[in-house]
Amino acid sequence: MGRRTRRRWVSETPNNFYFSEENPKLDDCVIISVAEFEAMRLKHYMKLDQQRSAERMGISQPTFSRVLDSAHQKITQALIYGKVIQVYGGNIDYKKKWVGYGCLSCKHEWEDRTASKEKKVNCIKCNSPDVYFFVREVI
Repeated sequence: MGRRTRRRWVSETPNNFYFSEENPKLDDCVIISVAEFEAMRLKHYMKLDQQRSAERMGISQPTFSRVLDSAHQKITQALIYGKVIQVYGGNIDYKKKWVGYGCLSCKHEWEDRTASKEKKVNCIKCNSPDVYFFVREVI
């Protein structure tokens, strides 16, 4: 049998327990950037350490720490004051993997979001059946 849970001291309970609104006013919103959202996702949801999270985002660890602190401050403000959280904006770029085919005959490569190993296709340039499937992973 484990130890009983110690009492946690708090100064007050939240004023509200629901955090949504159809058409919020600008004063009732907290805006977090997509980068701040991604920092929280990597650190808290994916459970990566700060160094690995920073590498995934392409920024230094100190910069990652500042982005994460900013996100924490904004989310805490939204929780305390019952504000709506909106996620948008920031200086970002999207990483997505490239899925497609390549032709062994003419060396042409093309992207196809529906591509798969099982799918039989001909080259779109030379119509050759000597086609291979490949994925370029984002680093």
